[in-house]
Amino acid sequence: MNKDVIYIEPEDDITDIISKLKSAEQKVVALVPPKNIGVLRSAVNTKLIAKTAKLNDKAAVIITTDPSLMKLSAIAGLPIAKDLQSRPKMPEDFTPEELNANGPISIDERKIDDGTNDEDTPEKPVEKSAPEKPAAKKPAQEITSDDLEKGDEKAKKSGDKKAKKSGKIPDFDKYRKWIILGIAAFVLLVGFIIWATVFAPFAKIAVNVRTTADNFSENVSFTTDSKKEDVEKGVFYLESQEYKQDSSVEFSATGSKDVGERAKGTLNVEVYVKDNYKIAAGTEFKTGDLSYTADSGATITFGDDSKCTNSLTSVAKDGCLLSASVAVTATAPGEKYNVSSGRTWTSGLSGKTGKITNSAAFSGGTSKTQIFVQQSDIDTAKNKLEAGDEAGGKEELKKKFGDDMMIIESSYSVEPTNIVSTPAVNGEVGDGVQPKLTAATIYKMSAVKKSAVEKYIKGMVEKGLPEDQKLYSVGNPFFEKYTADNNGGATAKLKTTVQTGPKITEEDILEKVKGKKTGEVQTLIKSINGVSSVKVDTSFFWVTSVPTDPNKIQIDLKVEE
Repeated sequence: MNKDVIYIEPEDDITDIISKLKSAEQKVVALVPPKNIGVLRSAVNTKLIAKTAKLNDKAAVIITTDPSLMKLSAIAGLPIAKDLQSRPKMPEDFTPEELNANGPISIDERKIDDGTNDEDTPEKPVEKSAPEKPAAKKPAQEITSDDLEKGDEKAKKSGDKKAKKSGKIPDFDKYRKWIILGIAAFVLLVGFIIWATVFAPFAKIAVNVRTTADNFSENVSFTTDSKKEDVEKGVFYLESQEYKQDSSVEFSATGSKDVGERAKGTLNVEVYVKDNYKIAAGTEFKTGDLSYTADSGATITFGDDSKCTNSLTSVAKDGCLLSASVAVTATAPGEKYNVSSGRTWTSGLSGKTGKITNSAAFSGGTSKTQIFVQQSDIDTAKNKLEAGDEAGGKEELKKKFGDDMMIIESSYSVEPTNIVSTPAVNGEVGDGVQPKLTAATIYKMSAVKKSAVEKYIKGMVEKGLPEDQKLYSVGNPFFEKYTADNNGGATAKLKTTVQTGPKITEEDILEKVKGKKTGEVQTLIKSINGVSSVKVDTSFFWVTSVPTDPNKIQIDLKVEE
């Protein structure tokens, strides 16, 4: 029968033997111990070997001739063989002489199984130091697994009875495992207590602080002399940048006039006179809504009664009705002034007049519209020029200021210089001509240092705060109503928003809470004016106090906007 052979070394302990037994591949395992091995001198160890073999469905055989080891094997119910070629036997199958034979075999006497069947290998007798008496032996038979199980039960019962009768000192080896486990558990318990009380405690304290938003508005002034700057009084040094650019803009001329010919004609004017009468040049005559003026004066001579066209009675009353021819010209050009004959006229003559008639039509009036540049056209083009590159001018100026400067947007100005209009004012715009305005444009902008503005705001705000309050943040300040004076200075109103709240820091909280109970911490911090909420979280449920070590305390201070 094939079997595994395990040679037990002197330094092996019971765990090594059991491990080798479990890892054996064959069902039958031969255990070959050295001489005077101590590990198998214990009934407990031999029983452990027997139990392990049973649990792993193996047949363990002790190869020995040592009487004491054979007896212990008998107690444990382990089969015994004299050598590797002998058939294993249960201990009760050995005679007393066999159990008391010579000492255990040496390593040199062991023979390694070559893997052949035991039935084909002749047994080799073990040499003995003294002749043995012949004794009747039971016929050798091969041990089956059932025989091993029965033998194990018998050995167990026999061993239990002998242990009760003998009253031996208890074997503490079987308690060694529990002792080791107990010590390990004690060490773990002590370590846990140290960890739980020294290393594990940790506290996180979340404090929410309520702040108040206030509007900040103060009048400030600016100076171009750096020596006159006084930040505490709100006097800031003004730095300016300038950007020049030649620009032009086309515009439309809106002026127009009629430059055509004026109509001309002759009027027959009757006037009641009592003395010589003169019709002055420029005297106005009208027909409908058309106006004409006398080109030159005309004189009517009084005294020639034969020329009177009215009766003598009317002469004494109104004067002599005399007439004169007057050349007139229309006050404006246009074809509409070419009127037909026989029109009704009025005049601006003094005294009483008779009929005013034109016996012939007026002619010569023509219409011709001429476009010209008005001053209003140039003003409109100038405004367009100023706004045309406003964005570009601002960007170029901002590039000249550093990041530490606060730009005053309302200080931005555009000033066109050397303005030239083509055509000029009242100039005629010919056909195909586009009026154009050119100028050298100067863009200007001013700024002050951000640090100076922030210093002024903080100083003004903190000056008016109670002792238990502080300034938390400053919004984005800006200037409005910027007004420059003739001396290079300016005034403006500085505006922003500020957040104020309780004067408390993480360091203040840390000093107040070290070593205190969690409930006491909440009450203490919540009593500070401006603290809206306090939350204390500990690392474990058994941690009821805040550690004294600052490294084990986390403070989260949150400002509510």
